[in-house]
Amino acid sequence: MDSTTLALPDAQHAADQIDRWMKEHAVFALLMEQSDNACSVLRQFATINRNHGQHDVAIDALLAALALMPTDVTAWRELATDYQLSGRDELAEASALRALAIDPDHATTWLQYASLAYRLQRINDAEAAYLRALSGDASLGDAHLGLGVLYLGSHRPEQAIVHLQRALSWGGIDAVTHLCLGQAFYMAGRFGESADALTIANGFVPLEGVTLRLYARARTFASMLDGDIQGAITRYPALAGQETEPLDEVLRTAFALFSAYGMHEAAATVGRLRLEGQPDDPVQRYLMDAVGGQTHDRAPAAYVEAHFDEFAEGFDNKLVDILGYKVPQQLADMVASCRPTLATILDLGCGTGLAAEPLGRFGARLTGIDLSEKMLAIATRRNAYHDLIKADVVSYLADSPRSFDLVFAADLLIYLGRLEELIGLIARVLPAGGLFAASIEGAGHGDFTLLSSGRFAHSETYFETCAAKDFEIACKENSELRLEAGRPALGTLYVLRRRARPSTENGQLTTATNHQ
Repeated sequence: MDSTTLALPDAQHAADQIDRWMKEHAVFALLMEQSDNACSVLRQFATINRNHGQHDVAIDALLAALALMPTDVTAWRELATDYQLSGRDELAEASALRALAIDPDHATTWLQYASLAYRLQRINDAEAAYLRALSGDASLGDAHLGLGVLYLGSHRPEQAIVHLQRALSWGGIDAVTHLCLGQAFYMAGRFGESADALTIANGFVPLEGVTLRLYARARTFASMLDGDIQGAITRYPALAGQETEPLDEVLRTAFALFSAYGMHEAAATVGRLRLEGQPDDPVQRYLMDAVGGQTHDRAPAAYVEAHFDEFAEGFDNKLVDILGYKVPQQLADMVASCRPTLATILDLGCGTGLAAEPLGRFGARLTGIDLSEKMLAIATRRNAYHDLIKADVVSYLADSPRSFDLVFAADLLIYLGRLEELIGLIARVLPAGGLFAASIEGAGHGDFTLLSSGRFAHSETYFETCAAKDFEIACKENSELRLEAGRPALGTLYVLRRRARPSTENGQLTTATNHQ
């Protein structure tokens, strides 16, 4: 919670204010004549000025009341309101906290604090405060709405749906609530319900722009899931109107969402339609294999290159801002805990260079390898890499005459199934004591699994067995890698240390202790 201090005037200052207002404001003088409770009069005077938009005068009156009686909880609540209305959110929050310190069970004050914390981007504090408000009064529709919006912004659509529906049940029947509910249903893959909610919102305010595109997609995808794919395609332009998107873009989005939400039959049908128009598309061909349950030892190079070239420009925004991807930072922190200084780093699958900033702390010579020319072009703009090379990582490692203090592979292994060759080649370019940092997405069973997303998931046992010959574990952490279809994709982060010589202990990877 915010620790902003809010200094009150002293009692003499308050008395001087009262004397001045007695002379300058006939209404104040009349109120004082009718009451012997100065604090009550000051609150009434604040209300009069608030109603006339005079928030500075209202604030002064409330500060004077609190100088006379610092435990006046009503004055603290009203002061929070006036600071909020005048755009001073931090002081409003501090006032609300003072009120809660006096009366910690007041639900509407928790609601006010929650909305202020959310506006100040302290999401965890805001969530806790909304829940505290609802524990005191479950009928607070605004608290349900606020919490629903918070969950929607945090990409937790199922939780958002619960509270947005409760907001509606407590009287929040308006365009905003239905628009948010439509978006939450869409993010949860509940396309028919999304379209229905947006239809109701349209009854309040006509849909346009982004909301109209969302509605058209939701209604079209719902029809596709009902089996009427050709009919859905035919009706789509009328639904979208001036927001109509190219058909292939709509189909590509449908395929991606159906795959992510496990709607594999519908995804396959849409994928076949796309391939009819683009039979040589390496991205769609590989993803069709993934949806159909076919096995691969790695993602084809043509898929990797084409896929990342296509999404290079919006890649950082989607991965970091929308999907909450923090693996490079987390891995770099783990590396720093194992070895604070490095001279040379190899960033495998460097992409747009998201790892450059967290790796910059080491002051090392940084080399990046990637198959996508467009991703490398964005990485070049960062001016953080000494060398950027367009190459397949396996081929590069096999031919490289160089050695590195750290090989960094954030979200690289998810594009390879079998790892034995790659890990052996990484060991080749690391001296004894060198580090290998990597992330894996967790597999539920077996050594590795090709997911419908086109990524590979690996079991910890398989990864550690592959590395046991040449590495020991320096650091290991479980992690939420990113959001996938609105849910966390779970995995494991590793920092491995190169052994001085190949050795195993009962064929298992051992955990290092006190090696720096």
